[in-house]
Amino acid sequence: MNHLKINQFKCFVDADININALTVMVGANGNGKSTTIQALLYFRRTIEHCGEWINGEYRLNKVNGLNVQLNGAYCLALGNSSFVLNRNAEVNEITLGLFNEQEEITVTYEVDNRDTKLYLTPKSLTKTEASNFPIFKQEFYYLNAERFGPRVNQQLHFFDYPNAGWQGETTAQLLGLENGYYKVEDGRRFDGTQSNYLIDQVNHWLDFIMKGVKVRVETSPNTLTAQILIENQFTVSDPTLSTNLGFGISYILPIIATGLIAKRGCFFIVENPEAHLHPSAQSKVGRFLAMVANSGVNVVIETHSDHLLNGVQISVANKAIQNDGVTINYFSHKENNIQPDVQPISITTKGELSAWPKGFFDQTQVDFAELFNLRKG
Repeated sequence: MNHLKINQFKCFVDADININALTVMVGANGNGKSTTIQALLYFRRTIEHCGEWINGEYRLNKVNGLNVQLNGAYCLALGNSSFVLNRNAEVNEITLGLFNEQEEITVTYEVDNRDTKLYLTPKSLTKTEASNFPIFKQEFYYLNAERFGPRVNQQLHFFDYPNAGWQGETTAQLLGLENGYYKVEDGRRFDGTQSNYLIDQVNHWLDFIMKGVKVRVETSPNTLTAQILIENQFTVSDPTLSTNLGFGISYILPIIATGLIAKRGCFFIVENPEAHLHPSAQSKVGRFLAMVANSGVNVVIETHSDHLLNGVQISVANKAIQNDGVTINYFSHKENNIQPDVQPISITTKGELSAWPKGFFDQTQVDFAELFNLRKG
């Protein structure tokens, strides 16, 4: 298992966050989940901006004096240097990195909290000889919580490798790759299906998550646009624009498409995959993302959905993913702590959770108890 090192960055004084094959981050608002994602994204941006391109991968072998912007890349909006240094920091430094039992790489940034810089400057690097973490791969997939909603069409963009963009803005283009004949590896094909073409597999998984829904893509090279047309039980054989069918389909499409094409050994980070979805669909998205993780992609999820977590538990119980490949990081606040508490929760082979701390998806029981008391009164 890998660990994300976060030292003196925003709400964390010093934390090591477990990163497994499937990592699910849960907890109340304002307890460090987004900060953890931002730390991973900022470390990735540092590698891209300051590293070397060697044999098809990024390598960070030295500090080269380049500054790393705090805003823009990967939808980061961290403000200026005074906002990212922890309020309890004893020295004006931030350290981010990854480590496991065999290897480590961390970057320490100098921070001038007396000024309002729009960047941090890497000042030192700690690393072992081998650094084989997924973050060095060219392919790095991230979907922001604020994704593109329904659009009449989407602009075509150049990309170094097939992806749906940080907000799903190139989903139509991705679905239209090779006229929909871009191939999905066998391990991610929906059970019982034969075609491995991307558009076909997207439709099989979409039908699993949202019964009766399917899509097709029309690409116009002359106008540099691609358009997603959607069919459901009310528009059979007469697809309509995505703008006529709400947000749920547009929000889930980039997740399905990315999960099906993501390269093995790479990161796929998704914020709030449950957004705009019915509870049954949320559960099935959990099962889909567990399948993607089981295929060799390092999936990191930030979620507020107990239904999605239920889907992950079902996947473990069904042996669709090994239980030791799943970690749930529960973020909470304990009185008098100067940083969030992060409790790793594991899952048994039967899909049972190793712990159920107070505040961990127990609001239904709390509400039922209050309602019961009110009815008695």
